Amino acid sequence: MIKTDSFISPAAALPAAELATLDNGVRVVTVPLPHLRSASVAVFVRTGSRNESAKLNGISHFLEHMAFKGTATRDVQAINLDAERIGADMNAYTSKDTTVYYLNGLGRDAPRMLAMLADVVLQSTFPEDEIARERDVLLQELVEYEEDPQSVVSQLLDVAAYGKQPLAWPIIGTRRHIERITREDLVDYVGRHYTGANLVVAAGGAVNAAEMQALAEELFGHVPRGEAAPVETVAHVGGLQSRRRAGISQVYSSIGLPLPTMKDGHQAGVLAATLFGGGMSAPLVDQVRERLGLAYHVASEAETSDVHGLLIVDAITQPDKLMEYLRTVGRLLKAQAAGVDALQLERARNQLLVQAVHKQERPFSAIEAAAEQLFVHGRLIGADEAVAQIEAVTAEQVRAVFETMLRAAPAIGLASRAKVGEVMEALQEGLG
Repeated sequence: MIKTDSFISPAAALPAAELATLDNGVRVVTVPLPHLRSASVAVFVRTGSRNESAKLNGISHFLEHMAFKGTATRDVQAINLDAERIGADMNAYTSKDTTVYYLNGLGRDAPRMLAMLADVVLQSTFPEDEIARERDVLLQELVEYEEDPQSVVSQLLDVAAYGKQPLAWPIIGTRRHIERITREDLVDYVGRHYTGANLVVAAGGAVNAAEMQALAEELFGHVPRGEAAPVETVAHVGGLQSRRRAGISQVYSSIGLPLPTMKDGHQAGVLAATLFGGGMSAPLVDQVRERLGLAYHVASEAETSDVHGLLIVDAITQPDKLMEYLRTVGRLLKAQAAGVDALQLERARNQLLVQAVHKQERPFSAIEAAAEQLFVHGRLIGADEAVAQIEAVTAEQVRAVFETMLRAAPAIGLASRAKVGEVMEALQEGLG
């Protein structure tokens, strides 16, 4: 599975979490939620498409698929049955910077789920016959993404925003990459990236912290420490990337403008994105959809990590409305840079705080936020601190985010059946 959205709320507040670090650098996080009967257990590996070479783009995602196809003690059928016989949901996803393996089940089975994950993450054998079969599956998945206009536009936006930098590469890779990845490539990649410095083992819900920490030591204590994944600054490029698509009548568009990274006080950026288009009463949605009828679907969100930040404005509109839509977005962005409405800021702030509460109440969301905090900041951010951070953001800071992003070149991804006109010019006209 591919996770194309790396959005992490700045108010991803955690319940009381416990952290232990093994001698080899593996970090073990437990988030006990004793009022629950369920549990989520996961292994987070800090590697994704941005850590790949140009030759092996897509190998993180290929590896995620292959991890479940056989280990030293179990074949793929046994792996699937072992999870399902306890009613657990076993899955994984790959993003630009992280590969995640997880199980959701009953709290009483949390130790068993952790043992299952340790087996697939650390003991996979990558049988040649399974590689051949899974290669065909991945090529089918690639076709699915290529036939989905929204997925195409998302990838085009990445290229428009980041050019030839690894952050712009597709998580799934290309057909050429998928066809040539070998077993030796997979084994080498695991050896270099699946190391103690890049692993977070986490459990949340009806779990016993001491029990899970002791088991993690037993299962992961032997992993080589290795080196932490490098963190390289990513430059915003900007520009237009478009593709003509037969069989669609509407225009799919994504606009991207730079935001602060998670290392650079991203709370104001995420608040800006929520204020701008994070609800039906947000200026973007209210004007574009409710008042002008320029698009049925329109929204904005923040995509942030430790190396990048991007305000993404997505819309699906008609060809004859595209130019007016772009001019309207430009005008609305310019208006926010001139001044932020207090009522809209209150709305956006409270939306983020509600998201924080929801994350606290879901075991997997809580451990996912914890892992991201450890990878980015090297520490856990408690509930009170997270709430305080978002409440401390001022209207002037949000306004300044809009002002700063409008000094950059916009990035636009576009998919349409017909050739489109002067897209960039229309947006710049609105920006004035």
